[in-house]
Amino acid sequence: MPIASAWTPFLLQAITLPDTIVARTIPDRGLLDWTNGILQLVVLLLAVGTLAVLIMLLLTVREAVRSLTGTVDRLANETRPLVEKATALVGDARETVSLLREDVERVTDAAAAISDELLNAAETTAQRVDEVNAVLDVLQAELEDTAISAVSAIRGVQAGASEAASRLAPGRRRR
Repeated sequence: MPIASAWTPFLLQAITLPDTIVARTIPDRGLLDWTNGILQLVVLLLAVGTLAVLIMLLLTVREAVRSLTGTVDRLANETRPLVEKATALVGDARETVSLLREDVERVTDAAAAISDELLNAAETTAQRVDEVNAVLDVLQAELEDTAISAVSAIRGVQAGASEAASRLAPGRRRR
């Protein structure tokens, strides 16, 4: 009888329960309880309304995103030829710039070579002018010496001629 012994307290309680009177007092509902219940209903209705508005807003946003996606796709299809032409223009511009860069490098190299040649020619010309100046200085010194010698010789000839003339002419006096 071990099973009966485990159920014994429950069975005793079931037997005694109909004879026992259980009294429970229910408090009267006041204005605060009624207001509390009404406010709970209002909050519940507001939550349901907010949920409905949120669902409508999300549906509107979804439609707007679909519309925007369609517009972006349409614009992408319409602008694809423009982008391809712009890409081709950029490629042409890059080729033109590279050709111009090569031409500028050639001109720069040619200008540098001409500049070097001009500098060498200027140095050579300066050296030759210095040499001509040295020759002219020597020539001038020689001419001066020759001129002085010629003038001295002429004076000597004049002095000798006048002395000879005074000796040949008996009537003249010497100076």
